Amino acid sequence: ADKMVGYLSNNSVIRAMFEEGRRMAEEFGAENVYDFSLGNPNVAAPVQVKESVLKHIEEDSLDIHGYMSNIGYEEVREKIAQSINKRFDTNFHASNIIMTVGAAGGLNVIFKTLLNPGDEVITFAPFFGEYRSYTDNYDGKLVVISPNTVDFQPNLAEFEEKITPKTKVVIVNNPNNPTGTIMTKEQVIKVAEHCQKMDCWFVLDECFLEFVENGDDYSVMDQLAKYDKLIIIKSFTKMYGIAGLRLGYALCGKDGMAAIIDMFGCEWN
Repeated sequence: ADKMVGYLSNNSVIRAMFEEGRRMAEEFGAENVYDFSLGNPNVAAPVQVKESVLKHIEEDSLDIHGYMSNIGYEEVREKIAQSINKRFDTNFHASNIIMTVGAAGGLNVIFKTLLNPGDEVITFAPFFGEYRSYTDNYDGKLVVISPNTVDFQPNLAEFEEKITPKTKVVIVNNPNNPTGTIMTKEQVIKVAEHCQKMDCWFVLDECFLEFVENGDDYSVMDQLAKYDKLIIIKSFTKMYGIAGLRLGYALCGKDGMAAIIDMFGCEWN
């Protein structure tokens, strides 16, 4: 396809680094190569993960080898909702959550659901490079807010200038990948308020927030119900060292939105 030809010359730098790391490991020995590209785990996952997987294989082989609800097991989604409710004094249910193939799968299906060709997606530089690919996948246009190279806090003044009626989605990751800086809860709420004013969607990627000391204090989970067009993406990938299991979820404040996103996911999530 013509669209794919352009991608060949601009393939993922992260993936290219990963493949180079594998080549170097074969040449020089894995113990001599430190690969910080994809963020693969270099220690074993928590023992509870192994025990849970083995238990499920032994007790529920029909489930694990069969098709399942595309939106995710209801008991899993309800368990996550209750955990969030306990932490943030909220009132979410399984219906607010869709399980996703990690954060990447979640972001792709959200963009697939929301974007028309030519719709603009705003993000703050520096940003996770794959955001551009996810936007391109659905013929959106990525609009980048200039980096603040003093302290890497978001340039909110430029953001307010560049958000327009063409803006369909604003995506922010907090803490930021790759800088590691974190936006205050007040800053995130400012972005949410401005998105609500401009009637565009706000996708908040909180995948790394569990690594932050007192990270819950920075989350806007407790504000989600106030914003119909706010979606929070979470992933267990890095926190539990289970990158290959591809386990994440999207939390939607708007009633019925998780079910709508589910309709546009891959056939077997």
